Amino acid sequence: MGLAVEAVVVRFRRGRTRGHGHAAGTALPYRRGEQGRDPVTISRTFAAAYDQVRAAREFVREQVGDHPRAYDLMLVTSELAGNAVQHGGRRDGTAQEFVVSVTVATDRVIVAVRDGGMTGIPHVLPYDEGSIGGRGLALVEMLSKRWGFERDTDGTVVWAELDESGGEEVPAPIIPW
Repeated sequence: MGLAVEAVVVRFRRGRTRGHGHAAGTALPYRRGEQGRDPVTISRTFAAAYDQVRAAREFVREQVGDHPRAYDLMLVTSELAGNAVQHGGRRDGTAQEFVVSVTVATDRVIVAVRDGGMTGIPHVLPYDEGSIGGRGLALVEMLSKRWGFERDTDGTVVWAELDESGGEEVPAPIIPW
């Protein structure tokens, strides 16, 4: 794990993002090429409801500003937040909230989502043409430099790291019609 990812996971483990609203600190707008700037992490808690996925996406957009991968970051957030709502319940079946954390560093942005889920292993599902779901983590994998998850006694953190360039070039889709 890279330093910024470790910082996000440690922050979640220590419970610094508990409560509602923004964590202490002020988000700095993204500025390309600003070397030597310390990474900034801002977190916000959302109710575990599908209508809050949009709010989570907007929160990330506010934090990354005009980052060249802003739309990719918003899509990754949608997928991770949607998974937190769908799969993030505790063993007793309750899912009350999820926390989105955005770490902006000079050369990358990390989006992490914590939920109370304690079962299952987040993984990319095999492609099934007939399925109406199950493609979220495949999109996260395609868009991110790397992604992963950490689990502790409070739940699960799934994170994705995106760099400025977008990594490898994605081939054009083949359209069958």
